[in-house]
Amino acid sequence: MSNITQIPLVSSEITGIWNSYIAESLLACKFQYFLNSVEDVEIKKLLQQNLDLCNGRIKILSDIFTGEQLPIPDGFNEKDVTINAPRLFTDNFYLQYLCYVSKVGMQNYTSTLNEIARNDIRDYFSKCTLDYVDLYNKSTELKLSKGIFIRTPHVEVPKSIQYVKSEQFMLNWFGKKRPLLTSEITHIFSMALGTIIRKTLFTAFAQVYKDKKISEYILRGRELASKQNDILNSLLEKEDIPVPSSSDMYVTDSTVSPFSEKLIMNKILIMCSTKIGSIGIALSDAKRNDLQNIYIKFTEELIKYTKDILDMMISKKLFEQPPQAIDHKNLAGIK
Repeated sequence: MSNITQIPLVSSEITGIWNSYIAESLLACKFQYFLNSVEDVEIKKLLQQNLDLCNGRIKILSDIFTGEQLPIPDGFNEKDVTINAPRLFTDNFYLQYLCYVSKVGMQNYTSTLNEIARNDIRDYFSKCTLDYVDLYNKSTELKLSKGIFIRTPHVEVPKSIQYVKSEQFMLNWFGKKRPLLTSEITHIFSMALGTIIRKTLFTAFAQVYKDKKISEYILRGRELASKQNDILNSLLEKEDIPVPSSSDMYVTDSTVSPFSEKLIMNKILIMCSTKIGSIGIALSDAKRNDLQNIYIKFTEELIKYTKDILDMMISKKLFEQPPQAIDHKNLAGIK
């Protein structure tokens, strides 16, 4: 077998390791801060396990970049977190966030793995995927034991096999709609549940951000999340299906930021990208045209909001440029 390090990385592999470095270094900063304020022993143990995994991944990725003679991304480090900042979140949020991270990790790393050829990079992403599966299982078990796991709704379904006999399955005639499919309910519920985490982070970030103009933009994100969530919940309520909710107040009254402006803005950008991806998956599985129209509108709103955030980040030099192809015409002096 030829030496794998002699096989150049392809674009998907460079993208994968770069995105992974950014994500894992950001998570490491957040977990460091969480660990300094968490009180629950079981949650603390899970946070420590995953901080150790993050640090291990950062080391592996750094070695890959060095071996390929590629620059190690700046990512995030001790300059982006104030570990001793006052407590901003509750213990229950830490646990909910761990579960949220596991879902995003499973989705993103599986998607990345599908495009990887070189076996050492495949091994890395395979291990990451399994680690996030393990985190999901552990965080779910812990949420169940603490009585804070929010289950998808139980619904009654027909007891016999049926075939679709009318275009009304897709279209709304005279305002009449067929009942939601269980797959559609699952996507709606999952997106609404994820919004609880996003709204918590929007609230906390706006509360501690020093630049009040940017705080207003962050609050715009929370308002957009709330509006979209209300629409999702109304779809469930119209069919007497329970909506996801949490009675916990996850944010304290602290106004001292534990994170740098760079980390906060990048986290908001990542959350928006993750939500757009979730909507895309839901759209691909939606068989009712009102759902399709709602998801398309959601995507348009999020793309506009994401552009505004990205413009602000670029103006403040907070956005690290991802890898891009060399412009050979520019190198040749051709305009």
